[in-house]
Amino acid sequence: MPKYCRAPHCSNAAGQPRPPARRLSFYKFPLQDAARLRQWLIQMRRENWVPTRHQHLCSDHFEPSCFQYRWGVRYLRPDAVPTIF
Repeated sequence: MPKYCRAPHCSNAAGQPRPPARRLSFYKFPLQDAARLRQWLIQMRRENWVPTRHQHLCSDHFEPSCFQYRWGVRYLRPDAVPTIF
């Protein structure tokens, strides 16, 4: 199943050609953390929408400070909240 960004007005999908400097990654919604999920949905302005476990947000919606790097791999910080829409 291909990954698509579920942010409003975002058409990013896995497998799209992109320049190497603009890496794109996808992150699952924090379904197990109700408080954090609520923050994500408020930022997205989709408070009455409930994501499924198969839906994602792309890295374009997170500030650089939301990421940490280990061994050259980019990870989303456990307290990260998307703010770019």
